[in-house]
Amino acid sequence: MVTLTTDRAADGRGEAVYEGVNRLGRDEVTLRLRRGGGDLFTLERQLVRAGGTTLTQVFPLGAESALHDFVSADPYGDALQPSYLALRQRYLAEGGERRAAVQRPGLAGDFLDQIGEIEHCRYEAELLPIVQTVTRALGAAQYIFSWLVLDAKSGDVIEHRYLVGCEPAWLNKYIDHVWYMNDPSLEYAKRNATPVLLSRLDLYNEVHWLTEAAAHGFCNNLVCPVHAGTNSALVTLQASNAEPAEAGEGILWRNRRQLRALACELLDWRLAGLQQQATSQFDLSEEELKILRLVHGGGTASNAADALQVSVKTVYGVVYPRINNKMGTPNINKAVDMAVSCGLIK
Repeated sequence: MVTLTTDRAADGRGEAVYEGVNRLGRDEVTLRLRRGGGDLFTLERQLVRAGGTTLTQVFPLGAESALHDFVSADPYGDALQPSYLALRQRYLAEGGERRAAVQRPGLAGDFLDQIGEIEHCRYEAELLPIVQTVTRALGAAQYIFSWLVLDAKSGDVIEHRYLVGCEPAWLNKYIDHVWYMNDPSLEYAKRNATPVLLSRLDLYNEVHWLTEAAAHGFCNNLVCPVHAGTNSALVTLQASNAEPAEAGEGILWRNRRQLRALACELLDWRLAGLQQQATSQFDLSEEELKILRLVHGGGTASNAADALQVSVKTVYGVVYPRINNKMGTPNINKAVDMAVSCGLIK
């Protein structure tokens, strides 16, 4: 099934000018072409597995050859050919190829100035060239920036969103073979908040696919995890180069603080977008936000009643239900959890 949409997406993803939804066995793959700021386009490939895990790649589209490279690396490429052809036609109709041929000016200033430009980006498409420029200036030929949402009970990653700055063949293979299920860098990121070289982790014997990563240029790998302040989300920036091991790792390690600063800024950008989206969607009053903060801090209905100068019965019968109705949650504790994950309260 192929559909078209022109609705503007939320949280900086950009306008979807094409969308193709495809059922492949028990999985669902959606391809989107997004316009994000003038002449910038991204290809978004979203895979929803039968168990509900969602894996989304955001890939920059410049010359048409970039699209060809991505399609060639897609393990479902043959089955998705009609959607890819329709997406390509829309890309050309939108003038993507002509615009990509125009030389765009490079980013001025040093890498700190460039990192500072991230907060002014409206779309993910505008982030990608900045991240590429900064990581290359810091000795990384390739990168993958991951936004990860964790299941509150199991700790498993249930949503992956990747900004792709690497060979598409590698990330497609990583996802297709479900290698994220035994990724030592991911397990490290769940429990730590300091940069680490992958070679310094205790690797499992069965992690043979790291050889495959090296074949695609991920020879030396610095992992920079940053936590979102909740137990439900974290981000990682993986920066890599293909230099000889000692020299290549040395470059990445010397620049670990700067690379982590980049990861932090990308996380802040993402959280700010979620907060803006949630503020518009839920339309909570300052009084309601005050109650959510109070409950988050351990406050009871009695404390809420005192704060609002109403009865406890009114809190249970009016205040809490009004908040739950706006947020679509079954109880006030779920509303607090959602408010924290959306950045509405801290």
